[in-house]
Amino acid sequence: MIASLRTASVLFLRPLKIVRSYQPSNLRPDAIAGITVAIISIPQAIAYALVAGLPPQMGLYAAIVLPIVAALWGSSSQVQSTPTTALSLLVLASLSTAFTPNSAPFIVAAGLLAVLTGLVQLVMGVARLGILVNFVSDAVIVGFAAGAGVQIATGELRHLFGLTFSSSNLVGTLSQLALHVSQTHLPTLGLGFGTLLLMLGIRRFRPAWPAPLICLAAASLVLVALRLDAAGVKVIGALPRGLPPLTALPVSNLALLGALAPGALAVAALGLIQTMAIARTLAAQTGEQLDNNQEFVGQGLANIVTGLLTGYPGGGSLSCSAINAEAGAQTPMAAILSGVFTLVGMLVLAPFGAYLPRTALSGVLIIVGIAMVDRRKMAHFWRSSRGDAAIMLVTLVATLFLRIDFAVLSGILMSLAYYLLRTSAPRVVPVLPDDRFRHFLYQPDKPMCPQLA
Repeated sequence: MIASLRTASVLFLRPLKIVRSYQPSNLRPDAIAGITVAIISIPQAIAYALVAGLPPQMGLYAAIVLPIVAALWGSSSQVQSTPTTALSLLVLASLSTAFTPNSAPFIVAAGLLAVLTGLVQLVMGVARLGILVNFVSDAVIVGFAAGAGVQIATGELRHLFGLTFSSSNLVGTLSQLALHVSQTHLPTLGLGFGTLLLMLGIRRFRPAWPAPLICLAAASLVLVALRLDAAGVKVIGALPRGLPPLTALPVSNLALLGALAPGALAVAALGLIQTMAIARTLAAQTGEQLDNNQEFVGQGLANIVTGLLTGYPGGGSLSCSAINAEAGAQTPMAAILSGVFTLVGMLVLAPFGAYLPRTALSGVLIIVGIAMVDRRKMAHFWRSSRGDAAIMLVTLVATLFLRIDFAVLSGILMSLAYYLLRTSAPRVVPVLPDDRFRHFLYQPDKPMCPQLA
């Protein structure tokens, strides 16, 4: 018992290890990476908060707090924790059945959901359950990401066309869009579609450039130059200037906690699986040794603190983590500095939200949603494994047509069941060395090797 407590306490002492081992020579590359990620993170945080049905400042607060806390108590030196598209859509789906998006109860519930999500992740880390993510197929993430991307892209069409209607599912959104398309606001559509094309062009010809920031800045300039706000183009509005405020959450409301529990489980599970998949990918390139349990603790504490400071749940971001690594991040200090620079950027740029067109954010999000459909990985699963292909397909269809939290949990349970089935009855096949004698492969067209058999 004492040994278990001592082992668990080590998980909370991670910041001391980071500080003691930090080399001053890493400060410059970490600072450059932090600034680079902050430039990308600010417009993304605003956009993802809108996907979650929350005010833009909640996305910024989350983008400030999440990377700092997750880096201090996490395991990876390159993973960047921020609001993400998939988790934002999952937050919206978990809360919109009981609350009206962007309302005061919805905002409070989002903060409480973040705290519950963090508690689930923290308990799993302390209980040394990090090994569980190794049994969940990446097909769950690929299927959910594809479905979430389609949901996000279609959900943003009403803002792109300047329409006003409400819908809670894919079919309803498309039918409402067809009914109201004659009411399209042409200046809004023109500005949003222009932003979409600019986003496509930058991603195609200048992928290293911060496309979201450039596109939103260009759309704001067009709005001001042509006075499109006077013509009816909606803007985000000026953002609050100040530190993330502490929020009093109704933690004693057992009925509300019970209603949020399924969504918290889904958000916690998907956030951990997504984060560890990114961490493993980056660690394979750097040779870094990861600790799943430490990462669980880092993600849990990050979500708890974010919920208390008027944010909402987040996790490892593939785009921000990749940019962080490419920009030269050497230690977790890069993620910490990105949170600090995001705070500085929010304080400086807050008044400019009055000139940020909502339709421009839709143009950016539609491209982001389409990019979430990873056709290469989907084709790989389809060709390589019937079981993974079935998991991916079921998760995708469930995400499109059922409750999203149910879709995530169903995909995870299917993946665990498939793993148990596969390992309980393993298939043994004869293998032979390849032509270069570097790998053993299943080659049924060649004669067996008696010595190897």
